[in-house]
Amino acid sequence: MNQANAMTEQVLNGILIPPCPASLTSIMREAKSSRAELSKLAHLISQDAGVVGPLLKLANSPFIGLKSKATSVLQAVSVLGIQSTLNLVQNIALRQSLSGGSQSFEKFWERSSLTATVAEKVAAKFLNISKDDAYIAALFHDCGIPVLMMKFPEYRDAVMALCRQGKSICDVENVLFSTSHAIVGNMLTRSWMLPAHVCKAILYHHDQSIFSSASETIGEEVRDLIAIIHMAECITDEHLHEREMEWPQYEQNVLKHFEISVQEFSELKGDILAYLNGE
Repeated sequence: MNQANAMTEQVLNGILIPPCPASLTSIMREAKSSRAELSKLAHLISQDAGVVGPLLKLANSPFIGLKSKATSVLQAVSVLGIQSTLNLVQNIALRQSLSGGSQSFEKFWERSSLTATVAEKVAAKFLNISKDDAYIAALFHDCGIPVLMMKFPEYRDAVMALCRQGKSICDVENVLFSTSHAIVGNMLTRSWMLPAHVCKAILYHHDQSIFSSASETIGEEVRDLIAIIHMAECITDEHLHEREMEWPQYEQNVLKHFEISVQEFSELKGDILAYLNGE
């Protein structure tokens, strides 16, 4: 083992990956069962007082768009359906597991949730791409960042300063901390038993070579999710009036992957921005 690999392994061994909460494990098991029942799922959720309030808040948010306000877990589950409910519960569990102690990640999670909602809308425009997989992949794709921030207090200032100079975030992370948020995020999602292709999408979402090199380990469904993530990030940046940091680097490969033109993506982006703005 060379020195660089040994250092990376030492760093990873020292990073605390929050375990999947026991309540979420039970909820996921029921949701994925072939005999899943809405009432049983609602009961399991209701047993976790820390999930009930945030779930109803998310379910009643403008981005979900329920026609009438959900006032109980069973009502929310009945209207949302099993998979959408599971998506929201995973959203809540991820936020709570990576609360950051003295650090506030509220803006980070707001952006992550928005990007996940946008990814779900983008995926709906393409055949054979799961909206639920797109939501979860986008929600979790940067989850390694708060983990690294809690491990390294200097992370935020050091990484942001170099990224403003146009350097790749993963390159910066590897130089400064001998690992990256993509690797740490992949570790977390695997430990939380997310689908293998979602975990791979998170691991490779900053690797531009995946669109140009054939690989048996990176299938089309992984490339699809990575492309969706970058499209969702681009739309989210515009909605939040933030400078597009990475889209110019990925635009050509992503549009080529889906065989759509700049104009077609512009129209798709316009439709989703209108939705986000309540138009």
